Formats: sequence, structure tokens, C-alpha cells
Amino acid sequence: MHPDMMEKKTVPFVALCLLFAFGCTVTSGYRILGINTSFSRSHVIVQDALMKELARRGHHVTMVSPYSESEKLPNYRKITIPLDPLEIDLTKTIFADGNSRWTMFRIMPQMLKNSAIPIKKTLLSPEVQSLLREPEGFDLLITGIMSDAVLGLVATLKCPTIVVCPNAPVAMVNSMVGNPAPLATTPNLMLGLQSPMSFGKRVANVAGFVLEEVFAALWKYYQRVTYEELFPPDQYPAYETARSNVSLVFVNHHFTKGSPRPYIPAMVEVGGLQIKEKPSPLPEDVREWIEGAEHGVILFSLGTNLHGSSMPVEMLGAILETFRKLKQRVIWKWDVQEMPNKPANVMLRDWLPQDDILAHPNVRLFIMHGGLGGIAEALYHGVPLVGIPMFGDQPVNLAKVEEEGWAYVLQFSNLTEQTLGHAIDTVLQDGRYRENVQRLSTLFRDRPTSAMETAVFWTEYVIRHRGAPHLRYAGVDMSFWQLYSLDVLAFLAGVFFGFCALITFTCRRCWRRRTKPSKQKKQQ
Repeated sequence: MHPDMMEKKTVPFVALCLLFAFGCTVTSGYRILGINTSFSRSHVIVQDALMKELARRGHHVTMVSPYSESEKLPNYRKITIPLDPLEIDLTKTIFADGNSRWTMFRIMPQMLKNSAIPIKKTLLSPEVQSLLREPEGFDLLITGIMSDAVLGLVATLKCPTIVVCPNAPVAMVNSMVGNPAPLATTPNLMLGLQSPMSFGKRVANVAGFVLEEVFAALWKYYQRVTYEELFPPDQYPAYETARSNVSLVFVNHHFTKGSPRPYIPAMVEVGGLQIKEKPSPLPEDVREWIEGAEHGVILFSLGTNLHGSSMPVEMLGAILETFRKLKQRVIWKWDVQEMPNKPANVMLRDWLPQDDILAHPNVRLFIMHGGLGGIAEALYHGVPLVGIPMFGDQPVNLAKVEEEGWAYVLQFSNLTEQTLGHAIDTVLQDGRYRENVQRLSTLFRDRPTSAMETAVFWTEYVIRHRGAPHLRYAGVDMSFWQLYSLDVLAFLAGVFFGFCALITFTCRRCWRRRTKPSKQKKQQ
């Protein structure tokens, strides 16, 4: 055959193969629905990172959340259902009450109630109702914590469910798949305990467990009310049944930055899930600000739940005067357009690509509130911290980091121009902070597969095996008494005491029979 003829035939053949391969990739993609109605945008970021990566892998992804997206991806459809305003200003409450743990305990019931409110609005929205009627259906539902009422969709969609937990699992998350959490070795997050625990701390841990169960009852109550409004019990599975049918839970936690804990196969650690292995390009103005900083840049953020504009005037003034004296530039996540008396070396942005900024080598320090996501990003990129814990699990998160030697923890009740300035100078000048975080960064990164690769594998695994029922742990179907064998112990105790009673009774009878003849002889 003439070479020209071979070339002409080869090109169409190669093109046909590529077309076939591309077609197989597209048609084999799963249809995945994600719903997350959390008031905390940081929670949604963790799940959304997974959803976007699944879209990049060729799956057809729909993500429903309260937050709009600027990033456009093939196969990725975004539906935004905005949140209604909260009944309480969390920032003002935290600042006004001195950031005590009792403040968190006091406002927790209201927060649990708030978590259920947007679920009804989201699921009944025309946009969501329309996608639920799509004839193609969905192969998987992925949702976040504190969204139990969403699980009723499984009966309609007839697909398995994965839950993404943005931090270490609490009791209510463990109960979805029956994951054990021994009281002697699993410290309560809200009490700020760390393992190993002394006897006194284990006593406190039991008290924390009881308190957590009270909150769990409130959690279930508010979610059950919403669930039954959306999914009437006479037409859908019961609320508890829907909760216990979750196929898998992803935990945004890693044993190198928290107390190691046991996991069953249906609970998978993916600590740092939101962290990109290859950072995205920064916005041009942010990139120029960072790269033009001769002495480096400091990133300052109090997270997604607290608004800097609600901070007390004295505290704001102390921060501004501290930053004004720095030779470094500062990027500050600030929720409104203007800031009175803003220093020239401070850039304000209402939203920042935090992970991408921390990846830049000119970032010297991260001043933050102690959220687990931010700590993971700083650890991954080797950036030391000045931590100002605000509420929830943040005190224990930062206590662990401080113990590891790469954070200086400053209580906001003690924050002044002098204390903040001292904290910043200490971390910037003492090279041990950066050395420690870079050493631990290597440890955090050292895994058989990345967090994202792990999450993608198990997501596709659950779909491939239609919910992977073989992962289901028997403990999820047991009551508290059965799970801890209290019924067995009670039975064995009953048998033991019954046996003891029988022996006692027998001995008494024998003794009476033995002593009776001697008494009769004496009487004669």
C-alpha cells in the first residue's frame, strides 16, 4: 500500500479511536447531586472542592448551596438558593460575652434550630424541584452535616448518600454510620480536651458526652420536624431510618493534626480535602500586592462566620495600630466595603482565595481564628500562625497547634496593641515556628494518596457498588444498651445473682436439715 494511502487511512482511524474514547468518558460519567445549606461557608467549601473535582473527572455534577460561584467548569452546574438573615448576630454575641465556652453552650440550641431552617426553603425552591424531576435521575447524593432533613430525597432519587463532615466527627455524625468513639480516648471537642486524658479529664469528658447528647437530641428534634414536613411519615421512610442509611462519611480530619481515633470502613479521613495540590492563579491585584511586598505578607482572617465589622471598637483600634507599625503588608478578610482609619499597608477583601494565598512563598504569617480548615491549609503550605480562638472547636484546635510549636495563641479578651504586636514579632522573628510547621507539613503531606484522590475513589466506589452495603457496620442498627452490651451485662449480672441466690438457698436448706435432728434430740 502506498505510504500516502496509509497516512490517509491512519488519520481517520486515530480520530475515530479518540472520539470513541472521549465518548466513553462522557457517557460513563455518573450524575451526582450535592446539597449543602450550611450558614458556614467554610463547610460548603470543603464539599464543593470534592464536587468540582468530580466534575473535572468527567462526572455530571449539580451543586446546590447558598453561595454563588464565579468559577465555571464543564459538567458542573451550580444552583444558588440564598440564605435568610439569622435571628442572632453570632459575631456580636461572641465578642460581647467574652468568648467563654458557656457562651457557645448557650447559643448552640439557636444555632441548631437555624441549621434546619434553610433546608425547607432550598428543597421547595422551583430550581431544586425542577432538577428533581429530571428523567435522568442521580446516581449519588452528597450533603453536609446538620442537614439530616435532606436525606429524605434518597427515597425519591433511589440512590446512595455520602455525608461530608468539615471537621473531626461529633457524636451525631458518628451515629449515622455507627462509628465508635470511646470516652476514654476520644476527647470532647467543645470542652477543649486532648488525648491522652488524666482521670479528672476523663471525668470531664463523660460530662461533655452527656452535654453533647443533649445537643444531639435538639439537633434531631429540629431536623425531624423539618424532615416530616417535607417527607410525611406515611409516604416516606422514618427520619431515623434515613439517617442510618448513609453509605459513607468523609471526615475533614487527619491524625497528624488531632487526636487519633478509631474509624469503621464507612468513615474515611480526608483531612485537607479543600486544599489544591496545584494552586489556582490569584486575582491580579492580590498577586501584585503579595509579590510587591518587600518584607512579605501577613494574611488575617477570622473565618466565614464572624464579621470583622461587628468587632468592638477597642479591639479594632488595637489591630489597626498594630498593623500600621508593621513593615509587612497585610491582606485582611473584611466583610464591608470601607474601614475607618485603614493603614496604607492593609488590603481589604470581602472574600479571599485563602488556600491559594497561603500557597504563595511570600506569605510569612497567618493570623486566624482556629478553624480546622484554615489550620490544615496553613500546615500544608508551611505557614506559621498567630491564633485568636473565637468559639466551638477552635480553642482545642489551636491548643494542639501551639503544643506542636508553630502557633502563638492569643485570647481575644487579652488582645491589645502590645500583646498582638508581641505575638506577631515572636512568630516572625523566632525561626523555630517556621521550622516546626515545615517539618510537620512534610508529615501531613506524607500519605499513600492525596485527600482528594482518596475522596474521589470512595465516592466512585459507593456508586459502583450501589451504596456499598457491605461497608455497613452492625452498630448503626443497635440501641445504646445493645452497642455497649449493657443488656448482656445486665443478663449476666442477673444470672450471677440468681446463681448466688440459689447457692445461698441450697446451703440454708442443707443447714436446716442438718441442724433439725440435733434440735429434736435435745428436746427428747
